[in-house]
Amino acid sequence: MLTARTLAEAQVYLSVLAVGDDAPEATAPPATTRTENEESWTISSAVGEVEVPFRTEDEARKLGERFGLGVSLLLDAGAWVSLASVWARRAQDADLEYTGQPGQNRERVELNWEFARDGLAEALKFLPDGADAIPADAFWTELGTRVYEQNKELFTRAKLTEDHEFYRDTLDDFRSLYGEA
Repeated sequence: MLTARTLAEAQVYLSVLAVGDDAPEATAPPATTRTENEESWTISSAVGEVEVPFRTEDEARKLGERFGLGVSLLLDAGAWVSLASVWARRAQDADLEYTGQPGQNRERVELNWEFARDGLAEALKFLPDGADAIPADAFWTELGTRVYEQNKELFTRAKLTEDHEFYRDTLDDFRSLYGEA
């Protein structure tokens, strides 16, 4: 059975599997069930099962790492960049509609910016120290390989850092404008 570092990574991975060859654009997360034993949860859906050790979830939470410590073994750099761009588009759309009026969904804006920022941080983990770009061997999923082959310029240190800073700063600007939730 495959192992995710966190519950969030497991859910994202199962969502990507559910979409298949389609871009991870507008699909609802697959229905999942969660069971547990003494050391881990098992997240199951129609497309697969993923184990999440309690230890790695706990370590990630303590350090504020939504998707886990270290490099993902489930999703490659290309998949993370693709997902981050989807979350950023969703955040921008929600942000444009949000005016701070009562009853509006502020969480939709913030959560998508957070996921975009954190997804790009996951892609950055594949960048070796001192390297100018993520190496070709960091792409093994169908989605990630396709994104890499079509857009190699997205995987340079400069571009990844620029996008990560944009997502982080836009979230900070939103919170500055509307206050902390």
